Amino acid sequence: MARAILTACSPWLAVLLVLILAAWALVRFSRVHLRLGRLLELHGDEVGSVQSLSFVLTLPLFIMIMMMIVQVSQLMIGTVVVHYAAFAAARSAAVWIPAAMAEPEGPCCISSYSVDPDAPDQVAPELDPTAADYGPSSGGLTYKIEPGSPKFDKIASAAILACVPISPSRNLGLQAPTAARMEAVLKSAYGAMSPSSASNGQIGPRLDNKLAYAMQNTDVQIRFFHKNQEPPLETYDEGSYYYYPVSRDTQIWDYVPDDFGEFNFNEVGWQDTITVTVNYQFPLLPGPGRMLARYVVGPSGKDTVASTIQNHSGVYTYPLQAQATIGNEGEKSVVTYVYQ
Repeated sequence: MARAILTACSPWLAVLLVLILAAWALVRFSRVHLRLGRLLELHGDEVGSVQSLSFVLTLPLFIMIMMMIVQVSQLMIGTVVVHYAAFAAARSAAVWIPAAMAEPEGPCCISSYSVDPDAPDQVAPELDPTAADYGPSSGGLTYKIEPGSPKFDKIASAAILACVPISPSRNLGLQAPTAARMEAVLKSAYGAMSPSSASNGQIGPRLDNKLAYAMQNTDVQIRFFHKNQEPPLETYDEGSYYYYPVSRDTQIWDYVPDDFGEFNFNEVGWQDTITVTVNYQFPLLPGPGRMLARYVVGPSGKDTVASTIQNHSGVYTYPLQAQATIGNEGEKSVVTYVYQ
């Protein structure tokens, strides 16, 4: 994760260095000298003065550069937080997917999924027993877990709560009606870390505003790579893969439409890799956000910065994305299988 954060922050670090050099050049051009002793005597100085022309001309530009420095610094912090959100959600997926919940989401089972059409290197398993390459093979398919299930909500909540600190606390008119449990967890954790906040009546509404923004502007996508060495996951009717003995030393697996088999039709493999992608609309400062949202036609005829900035509820946002991959922590079956 550290390498991914450094890679994502390196462009912002370059922009930050350029802005700092620009601010230093403006200070040198306006002939400003730092004298701490004069600052201490400023409160008693009643002598008027006339500002130099260079200072008057460069002050607005200097303020704009300083605001951009603050904005880029916030973007770097946001990049780190979004990467942590992806890592927290991936850890949550590795715990919640193997968990036993209400049917059809038993151990390592998920409610709904679909093959990811955009994933590279897809190798579909051969399901025809008469085919020459039928049976366990190399490669596999990447599946995307559909939202709306209890396990998906648990995983997404980990990413949402991680993005709360970088969400705005002012009231933007956003609602989070289904977040009662997350609100309780958030306020309980905040109260434990800062007991004195109980006397401040503004803390609760501000946390609600931050959580509502994070829920509305955090998109979580969960994918897993299912190897062809495992029983295939396809769009079957509800049922299970099961074992039955052919001889004393041989067992085969087959698929039957019941719930008493060894492998369920929606069961994630015990060694499948899980990848969580978090997309977050990072709120920009009003000044820099409004300025960056204006289209400036360059030599290529397209402004790539302004095209990525959106306005959500009066807030200019910049999209941040992070991914984290972790292995499933499910249990391996005690019975090995062979293809018929």
